[in-house]
Amino acid sequence: MKIPNIISGVVVIMIAGFFYSLTFQFPETATQDVGPAFMPRVYCGLIVLLGGLLIIQGFRDQSKKEGTERTIGYALATMGFVLLYLILIPYLGFYLSTALFVFALLVFSKVRNKMALISVSLGTPLFIFVVFEKLLKVAIPLGSLFS
Repeated sequence: MKIPNIISGVVVIMIAGFFYSLTFQFPETATQDVGPAFMPRVYCGLIVLLGGLLIIQGFRDQSKKEGTERTIGYALATMGFVLLYLILIPYLGFYLSTALFVFALLVFSKVRNKMALISVSLGTPLFIFVVFEKLLKVAIPLGSLFS
């Protein structure tokens, strides 16, 4: 039994439930069958499903404890990367911050293939640019550095 998986699964389900409850505050539109709350509810349902799978995996795993301290250290370091990423977005903009964030996480995960480091780090913001800014016309923050 892996206690961190069980705890993480429960926390993920609670967070998804919280965000699901927020979708009831979205405005309803009479002209559309599917309102603005539809996709967030689908995502919350998928997150609950994945959290449940994580709990099941935690109960089914028969291995002994394997470096829980190391796992917690990696989780805390990753949270630090996410916090730094969120702090940098208003200054460096979404695209540059995302490229740096993905690169830092890949290096932290001990990915050493230079082609993978470069292509994934640059491909992620490029994909987001094409899909969200060009196709869906979503405004992406450029940051005060580029404004």
